Amino acid sequence: MKKKLAFSLVTLIAGFMLAIQFNLVNQPVVSDTRDMWELKNDLLKEQQTQVDLIEDISKLEGKIASYETKKNESKEEVLRDTLTELKTDAGLTEIKGSGVIVSIQPIKEEILLGERIEYISPVLLRRLINEMYRFGADEISISGQRYISSSVIRDINGQPKIDGYPLVDYPVEMQALTVNPKKLKQRIEGSELMDDFFIDNFEVQIKTPSGELTLPAYQNEINVEHMKPIMDGGES
Repeated sequence: MKKKLAFSLVTLIAGFMLAIQFNLVNQPVVSDTRDMWELKNDLLKEQQTQVDLIEDISKLEGKIASYETKKNESKEEVLRDTLTELKTDAGLTEIKGSGVIVSIQPIKEEILLGERIEYISPVLLRRLINEMYRFGADEISISGQRYISSSVIRDINGQPKIDGYPLVDYPVEMQALTVNPKKLKQRIEGSELMDDFFIDNFEVQIKTPSGELTLPAYQNEINVEHMKPIMDGGES
C-alpha cells in the first residue's frame, strides 16, 4: 500500500513538472518590436530629459547661492528683489530675449478647394505648448496674450480661447523665449505634432528672428486660493 502511494505521488509530481515544462516551451517569446531608429530616438529623449533636469538643478543651486550671499544685505532689499523675481516668474512683467516665432494658419491649398476651415483644436494647442516647454522654451505668448501656469485654453461657444481671448484670426502667432532658439526650432519641426496639425488642415511655420522678442505681461487678474495675508502681531 505504501509502495503504491509513493509511486502515485512520484507520478503526480513528475506529471506536474512535465506540464510546467511543456507550458514554458510553448509560450511565445515576447520580443521588443522597436527598430534601431526608434530605440535611438527613445534614448535621445531620455538623455535630453536628464540634461534638462541637470540644468534645472543648476539653476536652483544658483538661486540658493544667491540667497546665501544676500543674507548680509538689508532685508528690505532682499524682499524687493525677491518680489521682482516672483513677478517675473509668474509672468506679470514684460520680458525680452531671444526666441522663436511659431505661426499657425490654414493650408492654402485647402482654402482654394473651397473647404471650410475649422478653428484650431485647443487640445493640439495645449500639446504644442507642452512640447515647446519640454524642448526648452522658457516663456510663451499666444496672439499677444501671455501664457502662464494658470492660463486656460479651451473651446467656448465653438471658438478656441486663451483666458477668454479668442484665437480666430490667422495666423495664430506664438512667441517663445529660449536660450537656444535654433535647437528649439529644430525640435519643434521634428515633432510628430506637425503631422497632427497637417491632418487638421493647418500648416506650422517656425522662424528664429535675429532681434529680441518682447512678450507682454499677463493682463488678467490672478485668483490666489488657500492663502491669506498675515497682519501685524501674527494674526490673520
